[in-house]
Amino acid sequence: MRISNFGAVPRTKTRADRCPVHGEFDRTLVEAFEGDNRVIGCPRCRFDAIHGQDSAERTEAVESKRWETQNAALFATGIALRFRGCSLENYRTPLDGQKLALDTCRAYVDQFEESFAAGRCLLLMGNFGTGKTHLGCSILKAVVTRYGATALYVPAADIIGALKASFGRDAASSEREIFAELAGVDLLLIDELGAQGGTEFERQSLHQIIDTRYRNMLPTIITSNLPSTELAAYIGDRALDRLRENGGQAVAFDWDSARGGDQ
Repeated sequence: MRISNFGAVPRTKTRADRCPVHGEFDRTLVEAFEGDNRVIGCPRCRFDAIHGQDSAERTEAVESKRWETQNAALFATGIALRFRGCSLENYRTPLDGQKLALDTCRAYVDQFEESFAAGRCLLLMGNFGTGKTHLGCSILKAVVTRYGATALYVPAADIIGALKASFGRDAASSEREIFAELAGVDLLLIDELGAQGGTEFERQSLHQIIDTRYRNMLPTIITSNLPSTELAAYIGDRALDRLRENGGQAVAFDWDSARGGDQ
């Protein structure tokens, strides 16, 4: 299976163990996306319990399998370690603008099936340190856990870096594979769009990603420190219009930075 250019997989540690029913197996310690790591015991015992009659063992086995699957899906988002603990519940809202931003993001999650069908996007725009990435990552986590969607978090600078690296002779992935990964997930979060300066190559590459997802009716979340006029100049009026089509919303984060706290 091809490794993601931007997503991650949980780290694991194994040690030999012996099941009294099935004999030798590898007991596995699985890194948790957030919270406590988990130990996965005999896989054949878990399989038998899942496919057996209702019992406490079956309930435990089903929950263990569900956790393992969801944990892997959360790692696949590529959300950086700093933002893994972010949620809609722990975003602080002492200001009216913050309450509006949170309400908009909650509504996006609650209506995600509709937004997904319409390819409806979301723009989080404004000052540094105001919680745009916090809320963007919170949305990704919520749609993965609530709807089983695939999602990906990628800073714009990482996209450009990966594309430039793909031109090398020993590149791990081709430009086409990178574009395909970014275009293929149910929900893509491009973080800090415009923060990296903006050569023609960068602008055209980001425009292509937005345009491809637009044509495939897949929603995209953009965070940017640029005002809408500068963002339009950066990615082009057409790309910005496409992000706003079908009810796509722009949320202004116009309060002072909260960096130094936990926002």
